[in-house]
Amino acid sequence: MLDSTNRHRCAAAFVVVLLTASFAARASGAADDVADEVRKVEQRRVEALTTRDYTTLDNLLGDDLTYTHSNGRFQTKAQFLASLRSGDLEYRLMQHADVQVHPYGDTAVMTGRSRLKVISKAHPLDVPIRFTLVYVKRAGEWQMVAWQSAPLQNP
Repeated sequence: MLDSTNRHRCAAAFVVVLLTASFAARASGAADDVADEVRKVEQRRVEALTTRDYTTLDNLLGDDLTYTHSNGRFQTKAQFLASLRSGDLEYRLMQHADVQVHPYGDTAVMTGRSRLKVISKAHPLDVPIRFTLVYVKRAGEWQMVAWQSAPLQNP
């Protein structure tokens, strides 16, 4: 049988375990909420990209964007938007799969695969890729600041 001191120690340990579990569950729920929020912003970006809604796209892309295409070509935000507006590059389809979102405070890293149908300088391409992108929350809004993709050999 436990004496009074040991009962108090067991009760205190139990309270610590409950509080730790509660904080962990709350942190996990917050991370899930952020991941869902970022997924929705990414859906808006993909829709804006494939419907040529450059105003929305301009708002969802950070001014410091680095965009590395699957062929290794690098563009700034201004260069990327200019190639879209000129018609040199047109996204017809961007279909993500196996997406994972890892939130880190006001930053979120998203990874996954995607199937792209694009027109690049009048040449249609159907490209399966693996991608990594980064969103940062600024003034309460998520903006994509980095995109990097690589072609998949065996999708």
